[in-house]
Amino acid sequence: MCGIIGWKSNTQRVNENIIRKMADAIAHRGPDGEGFYYSNDGSLCLAHKRLAIIDPENGHQPMKSLDEELVITFNGAIYNFLELRRELVSLGHPIKSYSDTEVLIYAYKQWGEKCLDRLNGMFSFVIHDKRKKILFGARDRLGEKPFYYFYNKKEFIFASEIKAILASGVVKASLNNESLHEYLTFQYYLDNNTLFENIIKLKPGHCFVLDEVSMNLEVKEYWDVVYTKTVEEYTEDYYIDKLRHLIDDSIALRMRADVPLGSHLSGGIDSSAVAALNALHLGDSLKLETFTGKFAEGLDYDETKYAIEVAEKIKSNYNEIVIKDSDFLDSIEDIIWYMDEPQAGPGVFSQYMVAKSASQKVKVVLGGQGGDETFLGYTRYLIAYYEKMLKRNIEESGEYYQNILNAMTPNLFQMNGYQPMMQDLFAKGLFDEDARRYFRLSDRFSSNESIFSKEFLNTNYDSFGKFNKIFSKYDTSIANKMSYFDTKTFLPSLLHVEDRTSMANALESRVPLLDHRIIEFAATIPAHIKFKDGINKYLPKKIFKNTIPDSILDRKDKKGFPTPTNLWFKTSLNEWVKDLLSDKRTLERGLYEKDELLKLINGSSKFNRSLWGVINIELWHRRFID
Repeated sequence: MCGIIGWKSNTQRVNENIIRKMADAIAHRGPDGEGFYYSNDGSLCLAHKRLAIIDPENGHQPMKSLDEELVITFNGAIYNFLELRRELVSLGHPIKSYSDTEVLIYAYKQWGEKCLDRLNGMFSFVIHDKRKKILFGARDRLGEKPFYYFYNKKEFIFASEIKAILASGVVKASLNNESLHEYLTFQYYLDNNTLFENIIKLKPGHCFVLDEVSMNLEVKEYWDVVYTKTVEEYTEDYYIDKLRHLIDDSIALRMRADVPLGSHLSGGIDSSAVAALNALHLGDSLKLETFTGKFAEGLDYDETKYAIEVAEKIKSNYNEIVIKDSDFLDSIEDIIWYMDEPQAGPGVFSQYMVAKSASQKVKVVLGGQGGDETFLGYTRYLIAYYEKMLKRNIEESGEYYQNILNAMTPNLFQMNGYQPMMQDLFAKGLFDEDARRYFRLSDRFSSNESIFSKEFLNTNYDSFGKFNKIFSKYDTSIANKMSYFDTKTFLPSLLHVEDRTSMANALESRVPLLDHRIIEFAATIPAHIKFKDGINKYLPKKIFKNTIPDSILDRKDKKGFPTPTNLWFKTSLNEWVKDLLSDKRTLERGLYEKDELLKLINGSSKFNRSLWGVINIELWHRRFID
């Protein structure tokens, strides 16, 4: 786990002082060491900031192959590096260390870009291939590790974080207006754009080749989730057994480390299962460290009773941090800096605090990210599925759909807190086409347009068009379409938070449920089995029946680690919010309607993200643009 930067120019020698400045901008990603490689003509630099996890003595980067024809800078972890190492050594490659970086070099030497198909891990890397006079780079399948770049056919500058590219001085920090509309609509970004003009990201599952002579850049997709209709449908037990094996193997692979490791524990199914299996693999010789966060503002913000129950069952060392409003004020500006862009909801603050706590005891932590997208865990899936079944019963009156609707009835209670969402959804288009319905469930902007100025709203940005291009890529069930869209868009934004909050604290975060083998296999499971009887996470609940307490499996009140920020904004932090949003700089940006901002500040919602979004945008402007 590290930070990488690089610069290839066909107009100048790369300035070593500027490279140093770029590396310093992401020093938090690699406190254990650094390295720099310069080509003989000075037109190329690869740099690396290291957090040492595997083979600390021999994993220094940038790393060269023995014949010095290949040079790599690599961020991430290749979990199956031992298996690949054995194969590559048998093929005659002179691998001396037990570093996954060296394995990656020779995997590329043996298989070229096809090496990507063999990697099980999280990664972003660039290889300088002197023979072919190219730079070859790639990002992992699901976007666990970041990769940003600037390219203008004369300069190619890349880094793990945007701030390092800005430190080059080549790119001026300026707002990408279209991306801001995208963020306000979804609270994440659909494509490869960022909130900064002229800085783009390499999308998950993509690789590139840069010709160092012509400076031509070719980017292509090497992996995608493909939903195929299987000729033979297997039994439910088959899918359960296969998934159980894949998940267990994924966790075993992700426990490979030469440093202490632990687990996040929220009290939900995913983190509880990962922690339980983590503890099982450790055995009786070593107790697992588990880490949980809570707020003192009431049960709406405290899920620790579930986390404690799991910790007791698996006999882990339970570590709990109580997060306060003062922590928010002390850390929020730093968090904005680490994040690079406004992202997701206020949960980023909670994750940052828990990661900070975990970093005091371990260097690697496993978490449950990805289970909701893969196994249909979000309540919005239940809302869309219920509407679909209701429509089919009205239009087709088939016994099959009637049975499904009847079976769903006991699960409707969890929709209780989503009545405003459903009222809005149904009012705007009950039984509308699938894409329109899920777009409305995902759209966070339409209900908040009044906050923003007419000048800002006067744009031709087609949010639905971009949404539908992804949502409707495959002709499959609505459940699979929802899962696919979230996996390609929402999930990378969550992984962005996972990466930045952990790396800010020199902590490596691993997410076993996002092993690509699990994702690929889940895509072959019929939707009616994944969402049997309208039960969210039906299959994980079956898989982990004897692994975690029934009270966790039967929960219908999972909140997703909510933060009391809106409560604080109306009480202890109210003056801070008013000062921020009524400030001259805020009002002169041309983004907001002043009176509507005041209404937003004084609103009553507990969990609405609108106020957080505005605060986040303003703090981002002040940190990066002003």
